[in-house]
Amino acid sequence: MVYKSQIKAKDNYEKNNPLKATYWNRKSGAKSFIYPKSGTKLESAINENIDLYIKDLTEMKIDIDKRLNEIKR
Repeated sequence: MVYKSQIKAKDNYEKNNPLKATYWNRKSGAKSFIYPKSGTKLESAINENIDLYIKDLTEMKIDIDKRLNEIKR
């Protein structure tokens, strides 16, 4: 159960720390694409297009590896 005070505290934190909030939201979105929750529309879409999903994950992996190499220099 989420209390109103928890929601308010979260909203205040996000308001006072917008860059961290943006970072966490984007990270969450990426993870949701990689690990879709069972029974969601995303899971159904992936199952209908599994070849495209595999291709997209492969491309993302290449992009992630490239980005890691860029920032490690």
